[in-house]
Amino acid sequence: MKPSTLLLLLGAFFALGGLAALANPFAASLTVATLVGAVFLIGGVLQLWIAFSDPTLPHRLWNGVVGALGLLAGFFLLANPLQGVLSLTLLLAVLFLLTGAARIIGAFTLRGSQFFWLLLLSGAASALLGALILIWFPEAASSLLGLLLGFELIAEGAALIVLGIAARNRS
Repeated sequence: MKPSTLLLLLGAFFALGGLAALANPFAASLTVATLVGAVFLIGGVLQLWIAFSDPTLPHRLWNGVVGALGLLAGFFLLANPLQGVLSLTLLLAVLFLLTGAARIIGAFTLRGSQFFWLLLLSGAASALLGALILIWFPEAASSLLGLLLGFELIAEGAALIVLGIAARNRS
């Protein structure tokens, strides 16, 4: 199979996955929580293995602590994905608020520059999004992660399709 055809098929696969996530954002949110839980679990196991496999490792204790926390987070998310969706949505809201605040503060260091307003508005948008997630937390928690996953999969699918078309046109 030609690489351009593979890119087109992969792009269509991603786009269809994105549409499926948008069609059922709650199920997609649970899937996100489960996948994040699996990543934390695997990462925790690997960090613990690193911590215990080499006694000369300079940051062995730190690797052990991070590994144990990853393992706990993974178990938590896998044991109760619904609670994990709530936790991840809350984490996302806080992340948007902090990122927005950092951009707003950063904008004032560029006062008078052509980038001031762009950074200020970007920060305000992130902070507003974080605040809206917190204000409508129950509603946001049930679908936000799934919607974000759906949009990302569609964007990735579109990019792969464009790359496939470009590769086909080069041939």
